[in-house]
Amino acid sequence: MQVFKSYFKILNRHMGQMIMYLSIFIGVMVVLTATRTNKAEDDYEAIKPKFAVFDYDKSSESKALTAYLKKTCTQKNIKNDKKETMQDELFARNVNCVLIIKEGFKLDVVTIPGTQAATTFESAINSFTKTYNTYIASGYSEADALAAVNTSLSQKASVSLLSGKNVTSHSGIYYCFSYLGWVLLVMMIAGIAPVLQVFSKKEIKERISCSSYKFANYNRELLLGVILTGLVVCAVIFASATIMFKGSTFSFSGFLFTLNMLCYMLVSLAFAFLISKITSNSEILNMFANTVSLGMAFLCGIFVPEEFLSDGIIKAAHFLPAYWYNQAVKSIDFHPVRELGFISICMGIQLLFAAAIIVVALRITKAPDGFKKHTAAVAAHK
Repeated sequence: MQVFKSYFKILNRHMGQMIMYLSIFIGVMVVLTATRTNKAEDDYEAIKPKFAVFDYDKSSESKALTAYLKKTCTQKNIKNDKKETMQDELFARNVNCVLIIKEGFKLDVVTIPGTQAATTFESAINSFTKTYNTYIASGYSEADALAAVNTSLSQKASVSLLSGKNVTSHSGIYYCFSYLGWVLLVMMIAGIAPVLQVFSKKEIKERISCSSYKFANYNRELLLGVILTGLVVCAVIFASATIMFKGSTFSFSGFLFTLNMLCYMLVSLAFAFLISKITSNSEILNMFANTVSLGMAFLCGIFVPEEFLSDGIIKAAHFLPAYWYNQAVKSIDFHPVRELGFISICMGIQLLFAAAIIVVALRITKAPDGFKKHTAAVAAHK
């Protein structure tokens, strides 16, 4: 098992990049899990800033403004409008804004600048004052203008998101396995391809051909090392997903997610094998790793939801394995039993992609017999 041991010795030098990408992935998943809510994506709830008001005007306009703000915001009481008191209340977030209405309907707003609550509160005040001034300028009396303002601002618009598009809400575990379409590929290329490059060097092959070590044993041990690396990475991801999503991976959906991950692992290993045959330059290899993984992640609905992609891009994505991986993830998330046939097709297509990529890589690689003849010819020439 000399080749097998040598493989892991070389792999150890490139473990840093694999651990880096894995850490980024787990970190993103932790943040998504911590910030995720159970609301549907088309739910909308307006922000209601907390405000305090000091009305020194006591006019019909000031009373109408206060009544309007109570509908759109949440009124709180504070001791007084002294500067120190307002600063303390704002700092403690007991209120987001303080409105002081001076005599003559002069408004003074104290907020925390740049916050969303401040913007919402000031927008509500501007809506009232501009609408009121418009009616007054049009010849309305004060009472009629206030009544018209109340009618106008009480109207609500019906809002729908992405008309003509079906925006779906996914579970947390969906995002975990969906993002694997990026991280699994870049990890395998960045970690395994450099190791395969070492074993593809001319001097290494010449030594093996001159030794009693059989090429069959060499290939078998190298393949075993590559597969074992992929399985270890998948096991770490599976364990992380199990911890983050509280055992959801042990359900039927979790089984399908894992099986789909293993299929895509083979695709990723095939890409690593192909790229190791295309270039021997480590910088170009890293460029390939990021270009291929990020390109497929953006084009195949992993980073950008499929609803936002054009029909042309989606049609082109059919020729990329990450598209079928992500289609399987989506189907597993929604209807794992009903869509089992389609999920199986997606996994099968991924395996076909892996086989096709390996065939292309083998065409680039010289066969052992041909290599031996080439070595003999070089020796005879010398």
